[in-house]
Amino acid sequence: MSVLTLSLLNVFPIKTAEHTPEELALANAGLRPLRDIVVYQNEIEIVKAVIDEDGQGQASSAMSKALQKSQIYGSWQRSMPFLKDAKSIHSYRVNKKCKHDINSVNNEILKHGGYLEQGQILFRGGKFAKQSFSISDGPISTTTMPSVARWHGIEVKGEIAILKISSSNTVKAFAFKTKGHQRHTLEFEVLLQNNLKFEYQISFTHKGMIVVIYDICCT
Repeated sequence: MSVLTLSLLNVFPIKTAEHTPEELALANAGLRPLRDIVVYQNEIEIVKAVIDEDGQGQASSAMSKALQKSQIYGSWQRSMPFLKDAKSIHSYRVNKKCKHDINSVNNEILKHGGYLEQGQILFRGGKFAKQSFSISDGPISTTTMPSVARWHGIEVKGEIAILKISSSNTVKAFAFKTKGHQRHTLEFEVLLQNNLKFEYQISFTHKGMIVVIYDICCT
């Protein structure tokens, strides 16, 4: 089995785009007020902002650009094999609604994936209990993009989960590439191994959407 460890990915603080020359010109002419430039310090602030803007806007754009520029996130993706060399993961990626051999998918995550470090933050959209629970029918699809989690949460009339790895070298992950000739590159997907425990921490509601926070470890 691989002993690859994925360095901690933390792109915060994240700053929205600087004013463009066009924006400055319009503002100077009194035709349009300048938008605020905002700095998001952590995952909770960015999740709230994504909810505020319905998943499309400055916060989502800033997060996407920060991830694409991240050398650490780039190293995650480069350390993964091409999907042609991970056939079960490839099949899972192409059509998640079909029935898959989850043991084969999980074995490929354990073989090709890397260990996540303590404190790593990921996001997931779905339906979540406000209590601790375990999953044994994985793998678990997560994302580095809160706007993606928001969309999946809305699809099932559910919630957004903020997931925090509670212990280094226990949870393995397969990071899909965000560029190139494969499907779903805008998902910013990170596939977690099976047999995980979600330790409930806290939840809150923002603009009508529930956000649940869990610590994650292996069972």
